[in-house]
Amino acid sequence: MSTLDGFDLECTIHNLLKASEIIDSSSAQYKSESQTWQAHRNLHPKLLARPDSLASLSRLVAYLADTDLDWAVRCQGIGDASAKDVLISLAGFKEFSFDAENESIIVGGGMTWGEVEEKLEEQAPGYQAVSARCSFVGVGGMILHGGLSWMSSTYGLASDPQNFLDAQVVKLDGSIIWASEEPDLLFALRGGGHEFAIVTAFKLKVRKFSQKIYSGSINYPRSSLPALAKGVAEFAKRMDEWPSTAMYLYNLDLMEGVFIGAKAQPGLAIWLFDTEGEEHGREVFKWALEIEGAVDLTKVMNLREVNIYGDSVIAAKGVCSANMSNPTVAGTDMTADLILRAWDWLETTIALEPTKLNIGTFVLLELFQKAVFKSADGSNECAWPHTQNQHLLQLGVGRPDEGDYPTRLDEQALDMLKNAGPMIVGDRFPSADYFINFLQPWNDYRAVYGDNYERLQAVKKRYDPRGVLVRKNE
Repeated sequence: MSTLDGFDLECTIHNLLKASEIIDSSSAQYKSESQTWQAHRNLHPKLLARPDSLASLSRLVAYLADTDLDWAVRCQGIGDASAKDVLISLAGFKEFSFDAENESIIVGGGMTWGEVEEKLEEQAPGYQAVSARCSFVGVGGMILHGGLSWMSSTYGLASDPQNFLDAQVVKLDGSIIWASEEPDLLFALRGGGHEFAIVTAFKLKVRKFSQKIYSGSINYPRSSLPALAKGVAEFAKRMDEWPSTAMYLYNLDLMEGVFIGAKAQPGLAIWLFDTEGEEHGREVFKWALEIEGAVDLTKVMNLREVNIYGDSVIAAKGVCSANMSNPTVAGTDMTADLILRAWDWLETTIALEPTKLNIGTFVLLELFQKAVFKSADGSNECAWPHTQNQHLLQLGVGRPDEGDYPTRLDEQALDMLKNAGPMIVGDRFPSADYFINFLQPWNDYRAVYGDNYERLQAVKKRYDPRGVLVRKNE
């Protein structure tokens, strides 16, 4: 095993990579591809490596895996992977191909979903993959950690076997394979995270999908919350009548506040989605459009445009010390009282320090059809055994980064996040009921992964026995 100072490290890496594959720390590219979403997680790596071939990546990974250097891998610079010594960016892996006969695509592990959707429009018009709901999100980070999509109500998670068909990987010994050659590895990658191998390409199912989606937001003043809570709860009860729809309820500060240079606007919004078009959508969401104070910002878009609609949150990247968590909610628990408790949690958390926590603290309530978490239920091909729940609470706590994380305020906010499930859903909220994205150290991984936990541990021991990929969060 070896450790190196900055000069020796750079010399060693230069022997493994071309000069063009090493990004200077003074460059804008270094900043964009090493900046973490959560500012306090940025470890400011001594060196950013950006291999542009499998051979280069293979050499680098095989070398690093046998050292005591601190290193990590990220798909293309959106997440929280960082390292003190070497950070590997996969942004050079931008392969794209479309197989019309089998209705599948192969996409590079360094692509964003926006890039994938642009390629689909060019080479496979009318087709869509089960994609992330913001165009800047990386393919790898999304799929390996579950992969919720606007399409999930119909087709399940991006990580499910019917959507995630195969993956090309570089193992820690430098060997390159397709994961289907070793089925336990493919099983682990389907929702088990990034801790098994480095994925350089994904083979994904694509399907013909509506290009005339009724979507966008309806904004409301805070005073509309009681009526909105009642309307959302009633809509949730009837969602299976409209299998083409989905909906999010969130606080406006997250998407339209100070992050994008606007005055913070205390308020609410729903972001709706209906693949059957405007006439159908306006009828289904008539209740929402008629609530007092509604501001209608909806229109007809294709899926790429819907996902771009959520891109304003990118302004939060790298400027907040923040944490997130995703409790799941049973269909029978989705009541107006639960929604009111969620906003009470939000406002109680912000009240800990209103001038700071109003920046990065949010509630995003996601309503889905029953099928969203049922599509791979019981499958032995999928790492996460899924949940019997139907909906999702995406919660965040955070404040502007001041270089002093963690403070007492951060600890208090994190306690609120940790206790949010029982506070919002109820005292008996079980430790298993979390979605696998944004799992925190306090989560019970054994409970979340259930019967698959031991199998995942065995796969981990086989592919990464020294644990060098542990906690390298994408």
